[in-house]
Amino acid sequence: MRYYGVYVDGTNDFFTYCDMKDEFNIGERVAVPFRGRIKSGLIVYREICESFEFKVLPISRKLESHIHLSKEMIKLLLWMKNYYLCSFGQSFGAAVPGNLKVEYSYNYRFIENPPLKTEKEKNLGDYFREKSEVTKTTLYKNFSKELIREALEKGVLKGKNKLSLEDNSKIEYQELSEYFSNRMCISKTTLEKKFSKEIIDKMLRRGSLSLEKTLKDNRKIYDIDEADGVYSKENTILNKEQETAVREIENSEKRYFLLKGVTGSGKTEVYLRLIRRALEKGQGSIFLVPEISLTPQMVKRFKGEFRENIAILHSKLTPVQRAKEWLSIYTGEKKVVLGVRSAVFAPVKDLKYVIIDEEHEATYKQDSNPRYNAKYVGIKRGELEDAKVVLGSATPSIESYYFAKEGVFRLLELNQRYNGANLPKLKLVDMKDEKSHYFSRELLKDMSETLRKDEQIMLLLNRKGYSTYIQCLECGHVEECPHCSITMNYYMSQGIYKCNYCGETKRYTGTCSKCKSKNLSHMGKGTERLEEEIRKHFDVGIIRVDSESSRERNFYDNMYREFLEKKYHIMLGTQIISKGFHFPNVTLVGVINADSIMNFPDFRSGEKTFQLVSQVAGRAGRESKKGEVLIQTFQPENHVMKRIMEGDYEGFYSDEIETRKILSYPPFSRIINIIITSTKEEGLENYARSFYDMIKEQGIEVYGPMKAPIYRIKGRYRYQIFLKGTRKKMNAVKPFLEKCSCELRNEKYRVVIDVDPINLM
Repeated sequence: MRYYGVYVDGTNDFFTYCDMKDEFNIGERVAVPFRGRIKSGLIVYREICESFEFKVLPISRKLESHIHLSKEMIKLLLWMKNYYLCSFGQSFGAAVPGNLKVEYSYNYRFIENPPLKTEKEKNLGDYFREKSEVTKTTLYKNFSKELIREALEKGVLKGKNKLSLEDNSKIEYQELSEYFSNRMCISKTTLEKKFSKEIIDKMLRRGSLSLEKTLKDNRKIYDIDEADGVYSKENTILNKEQETAVREIENSEKRYFLLKGVTGSGKTEVYLRLIRRALEKGQGSIFLVPEISLTPQMVKRFKGEFRENIAILHSKLTPVQRAKEWLSIYTGEKKVVLGVRSAVFAPVKDLKYVIIDEEHEATYKQDSNPRYNAKYVGIKRGELEDAKVVLGSATPSIESYYFAKEGVFRLLELNQRYNGANLPKLKLVDMKDEKSHYFSRELLKDMSETLRKDEQIMLLLNRKGYSTYIQCLECGHVEECPHCSITMNYYMSQGIYKCNYCGETKRYTGTCSKCKSKNLSHMGKGTERLEEEIRKHFDVGIIRVDSESSRERNFYDNMYREFLEKKYHIMLGTQIISKGFHFPNVTLVGVINADSIMNFPDFRSGEKTFQLVSQVAGRAGRESKKGEVLIQTFQPENHVMKRIMEGDYEGFYSDEIETRKILSYPPFSRIINIIITSTKEEGLENYARSFYDMIKEQGIEVYGPMKAPIYRIKGRYRYQIFLKGTRKKMNAVKPFLEKCSCELRNEKYRVVIDVDPINLM
């Protein structure tokens, strides 16, 4: 008898059950008795102890229709639970789509030997042999007419309308042979209708029959819309840098790699070559991108390369589509996965590569429980499944580049743009000398020249809406969100005020809600206002790309196609437009306000600014035409701006890593942000103080409790406690944090523990 720890669905703990007949294994989904009911559960670990002070109930049965997990995936989910301080149920829910069912088919297969004895057995054997005949029509659906005609001429197939296979054909016509041998399979239901259970059981015991269990093919049940067009495979010749990178990754004994390549250097071609070669060996790959809807050309390219073998996982899929894709991976039908952060859990068979493109992007970090970072989960999965992990970026995160410098990751570089394209020329404009806060004189001049040459322009302004707030010039009132401690943005296209945190909206009347004055001033420009200003200067097609304008399902596909076809000459947008777009006719990129992120109270603000501006600059001049980037700033003397202008990531890294070392920020430490919230302000600070008092003597740096930069969000007041310490110390304190949150549990207060936070607001 064995004992297992079982996670019971809907709980936050493990419960001990026994396996009476040694028939269950870790990772299997089972039914268990739980508080007078039968509930579903997951076997997570084997109990070491075999003596208990309580009565141990037996596991009832396997749940064949539920998703079973590999031992490696179980280890990954347990690691997530311990590292990110979430419940096992939360990590399990992140990894497996809810309510996903697996259907199996059960078939009897007839085996010619041993010989049949009774008349009933012979009748059953004859029934199977009759089924081994196939009509021509059915066969033509599965094989080419040429092959069938040739097989008939050689005597491999016999018959007229119904065809059967001669025994001597098994080597030369292996596929035909396998097809016909499968016809000797009959479904369990059909055979049990024709013959008695007694004769079937007798033949099973003797070995004349075998009962086979197979996963049902769901391709016809879950049919994804293939209206994306026909994609052709591209045979790309790699340059020397790319070939070296591929060779190093394939042959190195290292498991982790950082591929640092300038924008347009062909990192995607390296990824494709690795995935293709792994697939040829029957091995699988996971390819993560920050946001699937933003890279239609990436999806198109991957479909062209791996059409029959690729599954695409992202938030825009319907539940039916998601089920189809997930099951196709689970069954091993598809071995290549392209998706966003949750795709890191895809149950790929024989995993060879986990590739994380644009590894610096904050979207790999989930901002709700479980607050995991797909980058670190991917690295852990590579360790558990002996797969290689490739991180790629033109502007790697400071932490990743540090680990590459220290030899934890193998650093590979692509320093030349693909096909000999030149890097764009960068220019910096000091906006303190300009009359307009929208366009400098030089940017307007460059835009006119670009449009005259029938070339295209991309403009970055990392604020959406028309204005970030409206102030009454009579009484000074500013419209604020009733649920959050921030001003409401004004969206002229919709005629509303809107909170960008909770989504609260309010109709814009054109008058002050406090004194009814119409003397209102629009402060803080957004993308809508920028579009209005552009139209004052240029009469050309303009497309705006931000989260408000892109709500339609096929927005990005249509936008990409129409901009490529030059329906629009100017694209303006938020940071969305910096992510991976490839437009050969874009020769000018303008950054309207490069300072928008740099002034945030965040130790990563300089890094985020460098990455955003460098990434959007990389959209210019990606093929034969020369590109130019004009960066507008009020802080031209800032060291981040100087490094951007020099295209000097190495210099920026040196500046940044020195500061972080002095202040003991990551990668020299680990940080945890504890957010304590309540719908009532009264008592919250005292509760946060009691939490702080419990952890302040644990040998780590503790700051707080302090009001969060945004004090109230969605009606909840917020205090923060900020922890900083070495990796060893932080790992040691995590169990204590869990204990504290349990001991201080109170319905009035909610405690969120964010390990390795990206957003500190």
